[in-house]
Amino acid sequence: MKIKYNKKVTVLILAIVILAIILWGVIARWSKVMEIVKYIFYSIVIAYILTPISRWLENYLSRPKAVLLLFVALIIIIISLMILLIPLLIRQGIALLDKLPAFSQQVQGMMIKVQREMKRLGIPYSIQSTLSQYIDDMNDQFISYIKEKMDGAVDGVGKAAAIFTIPVLSFYFMKDRDYFKKIVIGFVPKKIRKPILQMATEINKILDRFIRGQMLIALIVGILATIGYLIIRLPYAAILGLFAGIFEIVPYFGPVLGAIPAVMIALLHSPSKLIATVIVVILVQQLESNVFTPKIMGDHVGLHPVFIIVSLWLAGVFFGVLGMFFAVPTVLILRVIIKNIYLAIVSEKY
Repeated sequence: MKIKYNKKVTVLILAIVILAIILWGVIARWSKVMEIVKYIFYSIVIAYILTPISRWLENYLSRPKAVLLLFVALIIIIISLMILLIPLLIRQGIALLDKLPAFSQQVQGMMIKVQREMKRLGIPYSIQSTLSQYIDDMNDQFISYIKEKMDGAVDGVGKAAAIFTIPVLSFYFMKDRDYFKKIVIGFVPKKIRKPILQMATEINKILDRFIRGQMLIALIVGILATIGYLIIRLPYAAILGLFAGIFEIVPYFGPVLGAIPAVMIALLHSPSKLIATVIVVILVQQLESNVFTPKIMGDHVGLHPVFIIVSLWLAGVFFGVLGMFFAVPTVLILRVIIKNIYLAIVSEKY
C-alpha cells in the first residue's frame, strides 16, 4: 500500500517536534531561562524610565546620539557615586557584620533583665516565655537577614559580567523603540487594535507619572533619613539611610520598614540614641505620609490619597510587602481597563 505524502501534515509534525524540544530545554534549564527573562525585564524597565529624558534630548540631537549621551552621563554619575559612596558603604557594612554577634549578646542580656522584671511584677510564666521566644526569633531573623543581604551584595559583584548586559539591552530598546513597538503592535488583532492602543497610551501616561513620583519620594526619604541619622550620630548612617530609601518602594509604609534596622541598632547602642532615632523616624514618616506622598503621588497619578491608602492596605493583607509595591500601579491600570470596557459597552448599547 502506497503512503500518500501530505506536506501540511509533515510541516505540522515538524513544528510540534521543534516546539517540544524547545519546551524540554526551557523546563530543563528553567532557572537559567528565568534569569535571562529577569535581565530582559530589568532592561525594559530601565528603558521605559529613561525614555522621557531621551525624548527631550531628541529635540536637539538625533535619537542615537541622544540615547548615547544619556547613557554616558548616567555612567559618569554612577561611577562618581560609586567612588564616593561604595567604600563608605563597604566599611560600614563590614563593621556592622563584625558587631552582629555582640548585638546578639546584648539582646540576650536585655532579655534576661526583662524576664527578671516580669517575674518581679508577677507576670504569668506563659506570657514571659512567649514574649521571650518572639524576641529571640526576631533577633535571629534580623541577623540572618543582614548576613543574607551582605552575601547577596558580594554575589552581585561576581555577576557583574551578566549584569553588564542590562544597560546594553536598555540602550537598544531605547534607540530602536519604534522597531520593537511595531513588533508588539503586530500581535494585536486589527479589529481591536485602535482601542487597545488608546488604552495602552493612557496606561503609559499614568505609569510614567507614577514611576517618576515614586522615585522622587524614595530619593527624598533616603536623603532625609541619612541626614537625620548623621545629625544624631547614629552608627552606619549611610547604609541605614540607603535601607530607608530602598524600602521606600513600598508607598506610605516604607519609612516604617526602612526604619526597623536603624531602631534595632539604636536600641543596642543606648536609650538616648534610641529616643533620638525614633524622633528622626517619626519626623521622616510624618513628612513622607502627610506631605510628600499625598502631594507627589496624588498629583502625579490623579488618584486620591484615600484610594492609595486603601489599595496599599488590601494588597498588604493579601499579598504582603511585594503586593504593596504593585498595589497603586495595579489599581491605576485596572481603573483604565475598566473605564475603557465600560465606555465600549455603553457606546455599543446606545
